[in-house]
Amino acid sequence: MTIIVTGGAGFIGSNFIFYMLKEHPQDRIVCLDSLTYAGNLSTLAPVMDQPNFRFVKLDICDRPGVYTLFEEEKPDVIVNFAAESHVDRSIENPEVFLQTNIIGTSVLMDACRKYGISRYHQVSTDEVYGDLPLGRPDLFFHEDTPIHTSSPYSTSKASADLLVMAYHRTYGLPVTISRCSNNYGPYHFPEKLIPLMIANALNDKPLPVYGTDEFIKATEQSVIGHLSTIKVPSMRLLFLVDLIAFV
Repeated sequence: MTIIVTGGAGFIGSNFIFYMLKEHPQDRIVCLDSLTYAGNLSTLAPVMDQPNFRFVKLDICDRPGVYTLFEEEKPDVIVNFAAESHVDRSIENPEVFLQTNIIGTSVLMDACRKYGISRYHQVSTDEVYGDLPLGRPDLFFHEDTPIHTSSPYSTSKASADLLVMAYHRTYGLPVTISRCSNNYGPYHFPEKLIPLMIANALNDKPLPVYGTDEFIKATEQSVIGHLSTIKVPSMRLLFLVDLIAFV
């Protein structure tokens, strides 16, 4: 089986690639990444020379480039980790989030329709659900929770999710979506909460706290726990929190 992993030089994508190459050595993994600020090719150094791995520097918004890659590799599965994913950056420059997270997703799904795949998996976020009131510990996000976005980032991801589901209903594209909470683990980008707090504490710098105490977000989630959801074959939304190991 050939799997194209977009955004594979990033934090979660690289962990997925390492997992797949270790647990499924019979499969071919093709990593597609444009190597923006969050992508680090050196992260993939341990697997660059493996015969069943290929790296391609490419933007998912590049339709001709994506189509050429599909023609060359004839993938069975697409796992889309590629995304702009920082709330503060989305407030400063919304357009790049709309371009990558929505248009890029549509390019990938059009390629899937054109060349045929057995499955397209969209990696989303719990950010699409918004916040929970601090005084209501009885409330939890679930698959039927209405979308209630609060930033250009979460809006772009929710839009991509709706587009993925529309391609399933309209064209019969086999898809799955996972909406994870904040991930942590190896190769985490330093602007994110846990590595930022650790780095600031080690350097005797202030520990930033964002927002107010009126709302809570879902718990942090191990990147390893998140990767276990991608193995689920059915067409459904997946939402998992507080996983620290494979189930």
